[in-house]
Amino acid sequence: MPKLNTKKLKAFTLIEALLTLSVVTFLALTTSGSIKSIFNQVQTKLFFIEFEQVYRETQRLSASQGKQAVLRIGSNYVENPLGHYVIPNTIVPEKEQEIVFNKAGGNSSLAKVVFKTPGERVTYQLYLGSGQYQKKKD
Repeated sequence: MPKLNTKKLKAFTLIEALLTLSVVTFLALTTSGSIKSIFNQVQTKLFFIEFEQVYRETQRLSASQGKQAVLRIGSNYVENPLGHYVIPNTIVPEKEQEIVFNKAGGNSSLAKVVFKTPGERVTYQLYLGSGQYQKKKD
C-alpha cells in the first residue's frame, strides 16, 4: 500500500479569524472618532480664515468700485457680491445680519459678529468707519 502524504495545512481557524476581525474593527472605530474631531477642527479654522478673507474682499470691493457693498450672514451662509459661502454645520451664527460697507470701504456700524462652535464663541468686533475688526475667542 502506498503511503498517503499527510501534510498538515496551516490556516486560520474560525475563532482566530473572528478575533482578528474584532481587533481590527475596534481599532478602526476608536480612530474614526478622533479623525472626525480633527476634521471638524480643521474645517472650523478654515471657515474663519475664509470669513475674514470674505470680509476684507467685500471692504476692498466697495472701496475700489466706489459704491456700497453688503456682506450678509445667514443661518448657514455668508454672502457678498462676489459669492455665496456655506457655513459648516459645526458653526452657528448667533444671528442673521448685514454689514454695509460705504463707498470708501468703511462699515456703518459697531456690530458684533458672533459665531458659536462646539468648544467656543468667536466674536468679531467691527470698528466704525475703518472696516477693521478685532477677533476674540471665549
